[in-house]
Amino acid sequence: MKAPYDAVIGVWDGHDAGAALVIDGRVVLALNEERLSGRKLDVGLPVRALAAMREAAEGRRIAWAPTTSDFAKTLTRTFPSMKENYYRLRRRLTPPGPLHPLTLRAKYTLTQLPTHPVLRGWARRWFARILDVPLDDVFLVDHHAAHAASAAFWPTWGTDATIVTLDGIGDGESGSVWAWSEASASLDKIISIPGSASLGLFFEHVTNELQMRPLEDEGKVMALATYAAEQPVSANVFLPWFSLTTDARGLPVLRCAIAPARMARAVRDVVWCTPREQVCRMAQQTLEHLVPRFFGMLAAATGRGAFGYAGGVASNIKVNRLIRSVPGVERLEVCPAMGDGGLALGAALSVWRDVSGRRPDAFTDFRLGTDHGDLGIDAEKIARETGAELQRPADIARAAAERVAAGEIVMWAQGRMELGARALGARSIIARADSVAARDDLNLRLKRRVWFQPFCPTILADEATALLADYRGARDLNRHMTTGFATTPQGRAALAGAIGPDGSCRPQMVEADPANPWWRLLVGMRELTGVGAVINTSLNMHGKPMADDAAGVVGAWLESGVQHLALGSALLSKKTPPPHAHT
Repeated sequence: MKAPYDAVIGVWDGHDAGAALVIDGRVVLALNEERLSGRKLDVGLPVRALAAMREAAEGRRIAWAPTTSDFAKTLTRTFPSMKENYYRLRRRLTPPGPLHPLTLRAKYTLTQLPTHPVLRGWARRWFARILDVPLDDVFLVDHHAAHAASAAFWPTWGTDATIVTLDGIGDGESGSVWAWSEASASLDKIISIPGSASLGLFFEHVTNELQMRPLEDEGKVMALATYAAEQPVSANVFLPWFSLTTDARGLPVLRCAIAPARMARAVRDVVWCTPREQVCRMAQQTLEHLVPRFFGMLAAATGRGAFGYAGGVASNIKVNRLIRSVPGVERLEVCPAMGDGGLALGAALSVWRDVSGRRPDAFTDFRLGTDHGDLGIDAEKIARETGAELQRPADIARAAAERVAAGEIVMWAQGRMELGARALGARSIIARADSVAARDDLNLRLKRRVWFQPFCPTILADEATALLADYRGARDLNRHMTTGFATTPQGRAALAGAIGPDGSCRPQMVEADPANPWWRLLVGMRELTGVGAVINTSLNMHGKPMADDAAGVVGAWLESGVQHLALGSALLSKKTPPPHAHT
C-alpha cells in the first residue's frame, strides 16, 4: 500500500462532470453534477458533487482520482471559458459565430493529440491546487483506463474476461481492449485504438450534421434509423471509410480513412443529398456491422467469452443486442454509466485497486445517489404550499400501481437516485406498458420529445421469457436497460407503448425483492393487469436533468402535466387533473 488511504474520490470535470466515493472498497456515493446544478450534462469541476463526497468521507484519508490529461483537456482547464463556450454551442444554447468552422476543425485536430508524462504531471499539479490537497494524494487515471475500470470492477466475474471501451476520444484514444485477470483482479491493456479510428466521433458528426445535439442526441439517430428502408451493406457509403483487419496476434485492428478534422465535411456531403432517415440508417448500420465483428474477433483471438463494455458507443442498445448473439460471446456486461458520466466512478475504482491492492466490492445496484431518507417526510408542508391532496398509503407501491393500472401517469421518486442516464426505479415517470395513448401523452405533452424516440419498459425478470423473443435466461438478465431485445407476439401486445416499430425494446428486468418498492409495484401491476410491466422514463422535463432531492422532484412534478407523485411514503395528487390525463 502506497499510503494509508481508506477512501478514494474520483473526479471528472468534462462532459457530464461528476464525482464518486469509494470507502474501504465499497462504492458509497456517485453523483453527476447535473443532478445538483440543474444544468443538463454539466461541465467543469463538479463542485457540488465534490462537496457531497467530502462530507460523506467524514475525515478519512482520501486518495484523489482525477482522469484525462490530453492537450485539449489541459487547454480547457487553463482557459475554462473555452469549455463553457463549447458547452453552450453543443447544447445549442447560443448560435455559432463566424469562426465556428475553424474552431471546430481545431477541436477535432487537438483532441487527436495523445497524453504524455508532461501533461500528466501538469494535470496532477492542477488538481492538487484546485482541490487544495497534497500532490502525493493525487493519482491520475487515463481516460480509457477509467472507462475500463468502470466496466471491470462492478460485476462478479468468476472467470477471466475481456474489457472493451469504445468512445469518442480521450487522451488520444477512441477505444481500448483489456485483459481482466480474475486471480489478481487486474487489467492489462492489449489494444489501443487511435482517435483517428473513432466510431464515437463518427456518430457524433452524423448527429451534429443532422442538426441534433452531439454527445446528447445520438440515441435519436439510432431511433430514427428504424424508420428508414432496409438497404444492403454494399450500398452504405459510410462503411468503406472503416476497415477491420487483424494483427499478428489475431487481434482486431480498426482504422478509418477519413481524418477526424475532415469527417464533418465528409458527413455533410452525404447528408446534403440523402434523406435524414437513410443517413441515420447507414450510420447505425456501420456500427452494427463493425462492432459485433470486433467482439467476435476478440472472442476468437483470446478464447474468452465474458466481456465488459463501456464508453459512449456502448450506449447503442441495438448494437449491444447484436453483440450478445455473436458466436463466442457468452456474457456481456455493459456499465450502466457507460459514457463520460461514469469516468469518475471508474477512476475511483481503479485507484482503490492500486492503493489498497484489493479488488473493490462488486455490486449491481446503481442507485448510488445521496441517501435522503424518506423523500416524502415533508409532504404535509408540500401539500399546504401547493394545494395538493396528500395520502400516506400503507404501501406506496400498491397505491401507485392502482393508478397506473387505471390508465393514469405517475411520477415515482423513491430512495437514492440512479447513476447514469437510465431511470432504474428511483426517479421515474411510469404508465401502462400496453397503452399507446399513454406513450403519446408522455412523448408529446409531458416529456416533449421527438415522436420517433421510443420509451422503455420495466418488467419483472420472471416474465422476460414470455415477453422477449431472444431472452436466454440469466446470461441475458438486463438489470440496467443497457441492451435491446426483440419481443414475442405476447410481448408486442403487453409492451405496445414501449417498443419501436421493429418490435424491439430496451427493457429493465427487476428481480424478486420484497424490500424493493419498485419490484412490489410491478407485482401490483401483474395482479391488476395480468402483466408485471410499466413504461419507465426518467423523471425530468425535456432538456433538464433528473433531480436528486425532494425539492427538485416536486419542482418537476409541478411543471409537468402529471397528476400523481409517489414521493417516498407520500402520494401527492393535484386537485385539478390535467386536461390530457387518462381516466
